[in-house]
Amino acid sequence: MKLKATIQYLLLFLLTANSIFCQSNTMNNNEGNVYSEEQILITLKAFYSNYIKQYSKIESEDNVKIVIDKINSIKKKYCTTRLMNKIENEELDEDPFLKSQDFNVEWSNTLRFRKDSKKQNIYIVSYSYYDNYKRTNINKIIKLTLVKQNGCYKIDSVW
Repeated sequence: MKLKATIQYLLLFLLTANSIFCQSNTMNNNEGNVYSEEQILITLKAFYSNYIKQYSKIESEDNVKIVIDKINSIKKKYCTTRLMNKIENEELDEDPFLKSQDFNVEWSNTLRFRKDSKKQNIYIVSYSYYDNYKRTNINKIIKLTLVKQNGCYKIDSVW
């Protein structure tokens, strides 16, 4: 129970920090297109933690529409309009942000984020889990492009 409360406080802190950063940078954006590695990683952690948490509620929630609305709100906050439109217009077999059809809140514990050392503005997200059916560990790797819009970092593409 303490672990759950700690994770919730951490998520709240990350969201608050990102909101404050975006608001202050929108008002005082003197840095042009300079990308802050630390702020990008905070943004990615906040997005993925909230995204996985909400998706994991779909099966247990009585009103799925409320959960879907929260997921869409998270995507709207952290993704560009271009990416949102692209995702909405494609028929997808799996979630593009997790490369999976299923969701488990425990995946948040294995999330890792790093910058691609060869390409600018590309970040790599990975997580792992044990697949009971295949009886093996599965490692998922997702690549993202981030852009800066109005002082905030947003996910612009995912593959």
